[in-house]
Amino acid sequence: MQQKSDRNLLAIFWILLGTTLRVLPHPMNLTPMNSISLFGGAKLPRWKALLVSLSALAFSDFLLAKLLGYPAFGIWSIFTYSGFAAIVLAGSFLKKNSSVSRTAGFLVGSSLGFWLWTNFGVWLLEGMYPHTGAGFIDCYVMALPFLRNAMIGDLVSGAIFFASYALAKKQVARLGFVVQGA
Repeated sequence: MQQKSDRNLLAIFWILLGTTLRVLPHPMNLTPMNSISLFGGAKLPRWKALLVSLSALAFSDFLLAKLLGYPAFGIWSIFTYSGFAAIVLAGSFLKKNSSVSRTAGFLVGSSLGFWLWTNFGVWLLEGMYPHTGAGFIDCYVMALPFLRNAMIGDLVSGAIFFASYALAKKQVARLGFVVQGA
């Protein structure tokens, strides 16, 4: 029987592994961060999911900033971090029912919602687009390639996280351990 202190270790391990993938070279926006947040919300208590997911994001942001020479945090971070927090909260709706179709729907929805929210932040705060209807539309049109990559990354990494977690949970159970939580 597992101790209470390590009952969510498997889910936390998956989140940290996925975060490591964010730091490795990859096509723009093709990272597992949305699926990590959704997975954390589905498999961990809400406070742990928020703590682990947002800490992993902050750590990888800091590391990427050091490696690539840009600021780790700025006013845009409000939209980025609140977007990931919302995805963690959405993931909590998968705790009781994480069927393949429901999980896929949440992955697509979280990808689209994050894209809409963070690009609204770009339009509002970055000064790249005029604060007009045309500027608003241009912002989203120019962001479409990022949505494609995010969707691919989220669906692939989400499938890997959720399926491998379920498989690992079964394998661990065969060894006589219990993986508590979702």
